[in-house]
Amino acid sequence: MVKKTWGDLMNEADAITNNAYFSVNSEGELTFTEEGIAEYRSYFGKAGIDIRNIKSLNDFRRARRAASHLFDNHLVAKIKKGKQTLERRLLIAIAEGNEEESKRLERLLDARNNGIHAF
Repeated sequence: MVKKTWGDLMNEADAITNNAYFSVNSEGELTFTEEGIAEYRSYFGKAGIDIRNIKSLNDFRRARRAASHLFDNHLVAKIKKGKQTLERRLLIAIAEGNEEESKRLERLLDARNNGIHAF
């Protein structure tokens, strides 16, 4: 199995021009869906980019590159919104780079999955 890089995944995502977040018409004009506006407005806004100025797939690619340094924080904010399960807490610890908490939660998760009750 070939492991794909983040860049590979993003390039594949670029090939999809009609999705839940936006569509691109035959003239190359990009239109965000309501879900796309909800997803990208604050993410791009934190990078000083007004989503209303993104009119094409190239504009979107440029905005995504300009905001890429904020992507990890964007993901952490999204996953923090859900129910705080053990798995979700582990994912947050990993995303935030908290190695000590990650190891602790992994041990708890392993114990739970092996039928061991940690008290």
